[in-house]
Amino acid sequence: MQNYKYLIFDVDDTLLDFYPAFESAQRNIAEKLGIEPSEEYLVADEKCGWKAWEESSLDKTEEKDVQENYHTYYYQYLRKHFEYLLEAYGKACDVQELVNCYLKSISSSKVMKEPDTLSVYVRLSERYKLVLATNGIERVQKERLSDFLPYTHKLYISEEIGYIKPTADFYNYVLSDLKCSSDECLMIGDSISNDIIGAKSIGMDVCYYNLKGKRKPENVLVDYEVNSINDLVKIL
Repeated sequence: MQNYKYLIFDVDDTLLDFYPAFESAQRNIAEKLGIEPSEEYLVADEKCGWKAWEESSLDKTEEKDVQENYHTYYYQYLRKHFEYLLEAYGKACDVQELVNCYLKSISSSKVMKEPDTLSVYVRLSERYKLVLATNGIERVQKERLSDFLPYTHKLYISEEIGYIKPTADFYNYVLSDLKCSSDECLMIGDSISNDIIGAKSIGMDVCYYNLKGKRKPENVLVDYEVNSINDLVKIL
């Protein structure tokens, strides 16, 4: 076992569960628009969101244009999402007001990915310096992570530092700010592209957090794989 100094955690779908945050935002938007948040509405709204997401190319984080303009495109995606929703339901509302409602709703959601997530995080903080590394909006992520921050050595949010995962610029920024080498760090995350391949590309060891037991691509090498947050304690 490598003697790591820093454990670097992804946030969404590693420590925090994003879907409950999204669903809460959906319901708050529906209330603002006077729409019953039925299953039909939730499905229709999600389709509007995915359509806007794909058009904004936010999944293409390997492309230079997306890397350089990710947060601009993210806000554009939010506006498109609600423009499509208003059109689908024949409603009129200030789109920016809906964007603000959405971001406020997401910010207030702190649902853990697993029941033991925070307790394991606290336990690990007694032996390692814990770091959070996330693609996201500063005002949203800082509020969502408030329970983790007392046990966190450093927090890196893409909007704040100007780089996104999986770029080498993001990970090299982290190493430079921590004043450490890649072999002192273990990256832990659920995203093969953003967390595993991104960190591995600059020489970090990686731990694939695979809660759902997905089949890992054969060409992707990982140092560790866990199916539960508690497994981290066992391997570390």
